[in-house]
Amino acid sequence: MKKIFVRIFDFIKKYKSYILIILIVVVSIFSIFMQNIEKKEQMKINGKSLDKKEDKICVYITGEVKNQGVYYLEENSRLCDLIDICGGLTEMAEISDINLAKKLVDSDKIVIPKIKDTIDNNENNLITNIVEDEIENLDDVDDIDNINSSEKININTASKDMLQNLDGIGEKTAEKIIEYRKNNKFQKIEDIMEVSGIGEAKFEAIKDYICVD
Repeated sequence: MKKIFVRIFDFIKKYKSYILIILIVVVSIFSIFMQNIEKKEQMKINGKSLDKKEDKICVYITGEVKNQGVYYLEENSRLCDLIDICGGLTEMAEISDINLAKKLVDSDKIVIPKIKDTIDNNENNLITNIVEDEIENLDDVDDIDNINSSEKININTASKDMLQNLDGIGEKTAEKIIEYRKNNKFQKIEDIMEVSGIGEAKFEAIKDYICVD
């Protein structure tokens, strides 16, 4: 017996490279074989023998069902019939947006979503709605700016309070504007720079909000 083990050991030692290659090939073949079995299991067809398929429709269901795959059903079958045949739904199935009474037709593909997928979609929709609302609010702000810019202040007729609504125009400057126009009507908006205390910088800040007629 000892001699037999010694011979086996010597044989393995001598041909270990070949043995290793053979083992790798065997493992690879076994892995491919198991993958094919798994694919066939996922794509299994209801019924062992279906000789008369001409009177049936073929549909594919995937997602959160217990047995995904291709199924043959009678014509005018409903989605609830298909779910029943494939073993029912999983605990993670979301069917709130699925019509179980839907009539199936040949070559239909049905996807039963996860609850999480639906939640993610709802969150995305909520974010989209928020962004759209913010854009609308920005549009509203732009509209307000347009209204304000269109309602310009006439520096020839505006009261002291109205003039003080202009950026950088205080009470004293407003009084200077009124005093100036008593003797010198503003012919153009640039003439306001003739008023003491109003330079180019202040004019640039108010020019879009004033007019002379």
